[in-house]
Amino acid sequence: MQINDRRIHFLYEAWRSGSMRQASEILEMAPSSISRQIAQLEREIGSTLIEHGRREIVLTEAGHAVLEYYRNRHSSLEMLNAQLRDLSAARTGHVKFAIGEGFLGEALYRTLDEFMDGYPGFTLSLSVTDTTEMVRLLLEDEVHFGLGFHPLSHPQVVSRFRAAVPLKAIMHAAHPLADRSSISIAELCAEPLALMGQAFRIRQMIDLAAADSGQLVSPVLVSNSIPVLIRSACARRAVTVLPEFSVRSELSNGQLVAVRIVSSAMQSVYVHLITRRNRILSPQVMALTEQMRKRLAPSALYAPTDGKEPAAS
Repeated sequence: MQINDRRIHFLYEAWRSGSMRQASEILEMAPSSISRQIAQLEREIGSTLIEHGRREIVLTEAGHAVLEYYRNRHSSLEMLNAQLRDLSAARTGHVKFAIGEGFLGEALYRTLDEFMDGYPGFTLSLSVTDTTEMVRLLLEDEVHFGLGFHPLSHPQVVSRFRAAVPLKAIMHAAHPLADRSSISIAELCAEPLALMGQAFRIRQMIDLAAADSGQLVSPVLVSNSIPVLIRSACARRAVTVLPEFSVRSELSNGQLVAVRIVSSAMQSVYVHLITRRNRILSPQVMALTEQMRKRLAPSALYAPTDGKEPAAS
Protein backbone atom coordinates (compact mmCIF):
# COMPACT_ATOMS: atom_id res chain seq x y z
CA MET A 1 0.00 0.00 0.00
CA GLN A 2 1.37 3.41 -0.99
CA ILE A 3 0.53 6.03 1.64
CA ASN A 4 1.08 9.69 0.83
CA ASP A 5 2.25 11.47 4.00
CA ARG A 6 1.41 14.86 2.50
CA ARG A 7 -2.24 13.85 2.09
CA ILE A 8 -2.29 12.46 5.64
CA HIS A 9 -1.01 15.84 6.77
CA PHE A 10 -4.08 17.45 5.15
CA LEU A 11 -6.32 14.96 6.99
CA TYR A 12 -4.52 15.69 10.27
CA GLU A 13 -4.90 19.46 9.95
CA ALA A 14 -8.57 19.15 8.99
CA TRP A 15 -9.24 16.94 12.03
CA ARG A 16 -7.15 19.08 14.39
CA SER A 17 -8.79 22.35 13.33
CA GLY A 18 -12.28 20.84 13.14
CA SER A 19 -13.28 21.78 9.58
CA MET A 20 -12.01 22.09 6.02
CA ARG A 21 -12.47 25.86 6.16
CA GLN A 22 -10.33 26.30 9.29
CA ALA A 23 -7.72 23.92 7.91
CA SER A 24 -7.60 25.97 4.71
CA GLU A 25 -6.45 29.01 6.69
CA ILE A 26 -3.64 27.00 8.27
CA LEU A 27 -2.58 25.30 5.04
CA GLU A 28 -3.23 28.37 2.89
CA MET A 29 -5.17 26.46 0.26
CA ALA A 30 -8.83 26.21 -0.76
CA PRO A 31 -11.14 23.96 1.31
CA SER A 32 -12.12 22.15 -1.89
CA SER A 33 -8.48 21.29 -2.55
CA ILE A 34 -8.09 19.83 0.93
CA SER A 35 -11.28 17.83 0.46
CA ARG A 36 -10.00 16.43 -2.85
CA GLN A 37 -6.70 15.42 -1.26
CA ILE A 38 -8.52 13.56 1.53
CA ALA A 39 -10.80 11.88 -1.00
CA GLN A 40 -7.73 10.78 -2.98
CA LEU A 41 -6.18 9.41 0.23
CA GLU A 42 -9.37 7.42 0.89
CA ARG A 43 -9.15 5.91 -2.60
CA GLU A 44 -5.50 5.01 -2.11
CA ILE A 45 -6.13 3.37 1.26
CA GLY A 46 -9.47 1.85 0.30
CA SER A 47 -11.27 3.04 3.43
CA THR A 48 -13.50 5.92 4.44
CA LEU A 49 -11.50 8.17 6.77
CA ILE A 50 -14.04 10.84 7.75
CA GLU A 51 -17.81 10.86 8.23
CA HIS A 52 -18.95 12.66 5.11
CA GLY A 53 -21.92 15.03 5.08
CA ARG A 54 -21.03 16.65 8.41
CA ARG A 55 -19.89 20.22 8.88
CA GLU A 56 -17.26 19.32 11.46
CA ILE A 57 -14.55 16.72 10.82
CA VAL A 58 -15.28 13.41 12.55
CA LEU A 59 -12.85 10.55 11.94
CA THR A 60 -13.89 6.97 11.32
CA GLU A 61 -12.00 4.15 13.01
CA ALA A 62 -9.88 3.89 9.85
CA GLY A 63 -9.22 7.63 10.07
CA HIS A 64 -8.02 7.30 13.66
CA ALA A 65 -5.75 4.42 12.62
CA VAL A 66 -4.22 6.47 9.80
CA LEU A 67 -3.53 9.42 12.10
CA GLU A 68 -2.04 7.08 14.70
CA TYR A 69 0.35 5.85 11.98
CA TYR A 70 1.13 9.46 11.04
CA ARG A 71 1.91 10.50 14.62
CA ASN A 72 4.01 7.41 15.27
CA ARG A 73 5.96 8.00 12.06
CA HIS A 74 6.77 11.55 13.11
CA SER A 75 7.69 10.42 16.63
CA SER A 76 10.05 7.81 15.17
CA LEU A 77 11.67 10.44 12.97
CA GLU A 78 12.08 12.68 16.00
CA MET A 79 13.70 9.82 17.89
CA LEU A 80 16.04 9.08 14.97
CA ASN A 81 17.03 12.74 14.68
CA ALA A 82 17.82 12.87 18.40
CA GLN A 83 19.96 9.74 18.16
CA LEU A 84 21.80 11.06 15.11
CA ARG A 85 22.44 14.36 16.90
CA ASP A 86 23.91 12.44 19.82
CA LEU A 87 26.13 10.42 17.51
CA SER A 88 27.40 13.57 15.85
CA ALA A 89 27.92 15.17 19.30
CA ALA A 90 25.65 18.05 18.29
CA ARG A 91 23.38 17.44 21.33
CA THR A 92 20.80 19.98 20.25
CA GLY A 93 17.04 19.70 20.26
CA HIS A 94 13.82 20.83 21.88
CA VAL A 95 11.71 19.32 24.67
CA LYS A 96 8.06 20.31 25.13
CA PHE A 97 6.06 19.37 28.22
CA ALA A 98 3.04 20.41 30.28
CA ILE A 99 2.52 20.44 34.04
CA GLY A 100 -0.19 21.29 36.50
CA GLU A 101 0.02 24.53 38.47
CA GLY A 102 0.81 22.60 41.66
CA PHE A 103 4.27 21.60 40.45
CA LEU A 104 5.64 25.12 40.18
CA GLY A 105 8.29 25.64 42.82
CA GLU A 106 11.93 25.19 43.70
CA ALA A 107 11.94 21.43 43.02
CA LEU A 108 10.84 22.01 39.42
CA TYR A 109 13.20 24.94 38.93
CA ARG A 110 16.17 22.89 40.15
CA THR A 111 15.17 20.04 37.85
CA LEU A 112 15.07 22.34 34.82
CA ASP A 113 18.41 23.91 35.76
CA GLU A 114 19.96 20.46 36.08
CA PHE A 115 18.65 19.37 32.68
CA MET A 116 19.77 22.53 30.90
CA ASP A 117 23.23 22.26 32.49
CA GLY A 118 23.48 18.65 31.30
CA TYR A 119 22.11 19.37 27.81
CA PRO A 120 23.21 22.93 27.00
CA GLY A 121 22.22 22.56 23.35
CA PHE A 122 18.58 21.86 24.20
CA THR A 123 15.73 24.31 24.57
CA LEU A 124 12.57 23.82 26.63
CA SER A 125 8.91 24.73 26.20
CA LEU A 126 6.81 24.50 29.39
CA SER A 127 3.01 24.85 29.40
CA VAL A 128 1.27 25.30 32.78
CA THR A 129 -2.28 24.13 32.26
CA ASP A 130 -5.24 22.14 33.54
CA THR A 131 -5.78 18.40 33.03
CA THR A 132 -8.17 18.63 30.09
CA GLU A 133 -5.86 20.89 28.09
CA MET A 134 -2.87 18.73 29.00
CA VAL A 135 -4.52 15.66 27.48
CA ARG A 136 -5.36 17.61 24.31
CA LEU A 137 -1.75 18.76 23.96
CA LEU A 138 -0.57 15.16 24.31
CA LEU A 139 -3.03 13.78 21.77
CA GLU A 140 -2.00 16.39 19.21
CA ASP A 141 1.71 15.83 19.90
CA GLU A 142 2.14 19.46 20.93
CA VAL A 143 4.04 18.27 24.02
CA HIS A 144 6.17 15.19 24.65
CA PHE A 145 4.77 14.48 28.12
CA GLY A 146 2.64 15.91 30.91
CA LEU A 147 2.81 15.83 34.70
CA GLY A 148 -0.51 16.16 36.49
CA PHE A 149 -2.86 14.93 39.20
CA HIS A 150 -5.14 12.01 38.27
CA PRO A 151 -5.27 12.74 34.52
CA LEU A 152 -8.50 12.06 32.69
CA SER A 153 -8.87 8.50 31.44
CA HIS A 154 -8.29 8.28 27.68
CA PRO A 155 -7.47 5.18 25.58
CA GLN A 156 -4.59 6.98 23.85
CA VAL A 157 -2.97 8.31 27.04
CA VAL A 158 -0.69 6.16 29.22
CA SER A 159 1.05 6.69 32.54
CA ARG A 160 4.84 6.33 32.59
CA PHE A 161 4.97 6.50 36.39
CA ARG A 162 2.81 7.53 39.31
CA ALA A 163 3.34 8.60 42.89
CA ALA A 164 0.96 8.90 45.83
CA VAL A 165 0.47 12.53 46.85
CA PRO A 166 -2.28 13.02 49.48
CA LEU A 167 -4.13 16.33 49.50
CA LYS A 168 -4.04 18.15 52.84
CA ALA A 169 -5.70 21.14 54.45
CA ILE A 170 -3.14 23.97 54.34
CA MET A 171 -3.67 26.66 56.95
CA HIS A 172 -1.88 29.32 58.97
CA ALA A 173 0.08 28.01 61.95
CA ALA A 174 -2.15 30.09 64.27
CA HIS A 175 -5.41 28.67 62.87
CA PRO A 176 -7.62 27.01 65.54
CA LEU A 177 -7.41 23.67 63.68
CA ALA A 178 -3.65 23.82 63.10
CA ASP A 179 -2.76 21.63 66.08
CA ARG A 180 -5.14 18.85 65.01
CA SER A 181 -3.74 15.61 63.58
CA SER A 182 -6.68 15.42 61.18
CA ILE A 183 -9.97 17.08 60.27
CA SER A 184 -13.13 15.79 58.62
CA ILE A 185 -14.57 16.87 55.27
CA ALA A 186 -17.41 18.59 57.16
CA GLU A 187 -14.93 20.59 59.23
CA LEU A 188 -13.01 21.51 56.08
CA CYS A 189 -16.13 22.69 54.24
CA ALA A 190 -17.17 24.79 57.23
CA GLU A 191 -14.00 26.90 56.83
CA PRO A 192 -13.50 29.78 54.37
CA LEU A 193 -11.77 28.01 51.47
CA ALA A 194 -9.40 29.18 48.75
CA LEU A 195 -9.38 26.61 45.95
CA MET A 196 -8.41 25.95 42.35
CA GLY A 197 -11.02 26.31 39.61
CA GLN A 198 -13.18 23.35 38.66
CA ALA A 199 -11.18 22.62 35.49
CA PHE A 200 -8.29 21.50 37.71
CA ARG A 201 -8.09 17.91 38.89
CA ILE A 202 -7.26 18.89 42.48
CA ARG A 203 -10.54 20.80 42.72
CA GLN A 204 -12.45 17.95 41.10
CA MET A 205 -11.11 15.56 43.75
CA ILE A 206 -12.15 17.97 46.51
CA ASP A 207 -15.65 18.36 45.08
CA LEU A 208 -16.00 14.59 44.75
CA ALA A 209 -14.91 13.96 48.34
CA ALA A 210 -17.31 16.62 49.61
CA ALA A 211 -20.23 15.24 47.60
CA ASP A 212 -19.57 11.72 48.92
CA SER A 213 -19.82 13.15 52.45
CA GLY A 214 -22.96 15.15 51.73
CA GLN A 215 -21.11 18.46 51.93
CA LEU A 216 -21.11 21.51 49.68
CA VAL A 217 -17.92 23.26 48.63
CA SER A 218 -18.35 27.07 48.58
CA PRO A 219 -14.92 28.70 48.34
CA VAL A 220 -14.49 32.37 49.18
CA LEU A 221 -11.63 32.55 46.67
CA VAL A 222 -11.15 30.66 43.39
CA SER A 223 -7.93 31.00 41.43
CA ASN A 224 -5.83 29.07 38.92
CA SER A 225 -2.74 30.40 40.72
CA ILE A 226 -1.41 28.33 43.60
CA PRO A 227 0.71 31.25 44.90
CA VAL A 228 -2.55 33.21 45.27
CA LEU A 229 -4.08 30.35 47.27
CA ILE A 230 -0.97 30.08 49.45
CA ARG A 231 -0.98 33.82 50.10
CA SER A 232 -4.61 33.60 51.22
CA ALA A 233 -3.65 30.94 53.77
CA CYS A 234 -0.62 32.94 54.91
CA ALA A 235 -2.86 36.00 55.40
CA ARG A 236 -5.21 33.86 57.57
CA ARG A 237 -8.08 34.60 55.19
CA ALA A 238 -8.79 31.01 54.15
CA VAL A 239 -7.78 27.37 54.27
CA THR A 240 -6.62 25.84 51.02
CA VAL A 241 -6.18 22.22 49.91
CA LEU A 242 -2.92 21.22 48.22
CA PRO A 243 -0.22 18.53 48.27
CA GLU A 244 2.55 19.30 50.75
CA PHE A 245 5.23 19.76 48.10
CA SER A 246 3.36 22.78 46.73
CA VAL A 247 3.93 24.63 50.01
CA ARG A 248 7.26 23.13 51.03
CA SER A 249 8.97 26.41 51.90
CA GLU A 250 6.02 27.77 53.93
CA LEU A 251 5.80 24.50 55.86
CA SER A 252 9.55 24.51 56.49
CA ASN A 253 9.57 28.01 57.97
CA GLY A 254 6.56 27.27 60.15
CA GLN A 255 4.26 29.85 58.58
CA LEU A 256 1.77 27.22 57.41
CA VAL A 257 0.86 23.72 58.55
CA ALA A 258 -0.60 20.75 56.66
CA VAL A 259 -3.40 18.80 58.35
CA ARG A 260 -4.58 15.39 57.16
CA ILE A 261 -8.14 15.28 55.81
CA VAL A 262 -10.14 12.20 56.83
CA SER A 263 -11.24 11.10 53.37
CA SER A 264 -10.16 8.10 51.31
CA ALA A 265 -10.51 10.24 48.17
CA MET A 266 -8.02 12.78 49.55
CA GLN A 267 -5.54 10.03 50.44
CA SER A 268 -5.83 8.26 47.07
CA VAL A 269 -4.50 11.08 44.92
CA TYR A 270 -1.72 10.24 42.49
CA VAL A 271 0.64 12.27 40.38
CA HIS A 272 1.12 10.79 36.91
CA LEU A 273 3.66 11.45 34.20
CA ILE A 274 1.68 10.80 31.03
CA THR A 275 2.37 10.50 27.31
CA ARG A 276 0.42 9.62 24.20
CA ARG A 277 0.23 5.86 23.75
CA ASN A 278 3.07 4.55 21.56
CA ARG A 279 4.84 7.94 21.62
CA ILE A 280 8.56 7.28 21.25
CA LEU A 281 10.59 9.56 23.51
CA SER A 282 14.18 10.55 22.75
CA PRO A 283 16.94 9.77 25.27
CA GLN A 284 17.02 13.46 26.25
CA VAL A 285 13.27 13.57 26.95
CA MET A 286 13.57 10.35 28.94
CA ALA A 287 16.43 11.92 30.93
CA LEU A 288 14.20 14.87 31.87
CA THR A 289 11.30 12.60 32.89
CA GLU A 290 13.66 10.59 35.09
CA GLN A 291 14.95 13.75 36.77
CA MET A 292 11.35 14.81 37.42
CA ARG A 293 10.49 11.39 38.82
CA LYS A 294 13.36 11.58 41.30
CA ARG A 295 12.85 15.16 42.39
CA LEU A 296 9.10 15.86 42.04
CA ALA A 297 7.73 12.41 42.81
CA PRO A 298 10.30 10.59 44.96
CA SER A 299 7.70 8.13 46.24
CA ALA A 300 6.91 6.81 42.76
CA LEU A 301 5.05 3.54 43.10
CA TYR A 302 5.04 2.50 39.48
CA ALA A 303 7.59 3.02 36.73
CA PRO A 304 6.73 0.80 33.75
CA THR A 305 9.27 0.37 30.98
CA ASP A 306 6.82 -0.60 28.24
CA GLY A 307 4.58 2.49 28.50
CA LYS A 308 1.41 0.37 28.51
CA GLU A 309 -0.07 1.33 31.87
CA PRO A 310 -3.29 3.32 31.33
CA ALA A 311 -3.59 6.65 33.03
CA ALA A 312 -5.80 6.59 36.11
CA SER A 313 -9.19 8.19 35.90
